[in-house]
Amino acid sequence: MRLGVTRNPFESNAPAALIAAARHLPVDVRVIDLATVRAEIGSDGGAGAFDRDGPIEVDAVTPFLLYGFPAAAHAYRVITRRAITQNSVDAILTADDKATTAHLLATAKVPQVPTHVVPPDLAEVLAAADRLGYPVVLKRTHGAQGRWVRRAADGAALAAAFDQLTPEGPGAMVIQPEVVECRGRSIRVVVTGGRPLVAAERVATGDEWRSNINQGASQHPTDITDEELGLVTRSIEALGLGHAGVDILRTADGPRILEVNACPDFTSMQPHADRDLAREIILASL
Repeated sequence: MRLGVTRNPFESNAPAALIAAARHLPVDVRVIDLATVRAEIGSDGGAGAFDRDGPIEVDAVTPFLLYGFPAAAHAYRVITRRAITQNSVDAILTADDKATTAHLLATAKVPQVPTHVVPPDLAEVLAAADRLGYPVVLKRTHGAQGRWVRRAADGAALAAAFDQLTPEGPGAMVIQPEVVECRGRSIRVVVTGGRPLVAAERVATGDEWRSNINQGASQHPTDITDEELGLVTRSIEALGLGHAGVDILRTADGPRILEVNACPDFTSMQPHADRDLAREIILASL
């Protein structure tokens, strides 16, 4: 059994943890370089995947990221023709798209933060904010680690946020009301093999309103309720994911899904887990 572990430029902690855990099992590891991975498709229907280290031949792959590397999606379609994976390429692309995620959660009747999807037109963005009521949160449909997310308390701030996000290129915008009662707080649940491994409450520091760890938030272990567990299960089923990080807001009206990530960095939550998360992810991936 040869296991593919993806190395990506956004973070190194998770790949390093997975590689170390695989070697202790032991499992043969082929590190895949996300930035250089490519597909080669022949006229006879044959196809292969390659990166800077040559051909990629693996029997299974651990969860992988696709955002920001469009060629990688095509290469991983080739890789997963024969390799086992918890998350299909289509499921990952779906989870990477916040608008599509919101649509599928709504279809599955999963309670979530209200979401309006609007064209990249300032007048449409302002009109959506008026319908929702300020303060609002403006996002690009694709993004990670809170980088493409802006909060706006009024129309002037929203116009400034729009100007900051539009240089990234064309694409729909997602606008949501800020859940003020949950400002700077969220619950992250890491799931693998379709079952929760660990849950933590994340708390922002200072004036920061985002509860992202890379934005300086702290976290502590928490128990999730049966209702929250049900939302997690229904969310990953709606998106077709076996591995995910599900973010929940505990509102006065009950828990609401904020976001679903197909390839969360689990390493910051290891101190709060009662098992080796990397090992569990590998075992679920084989």
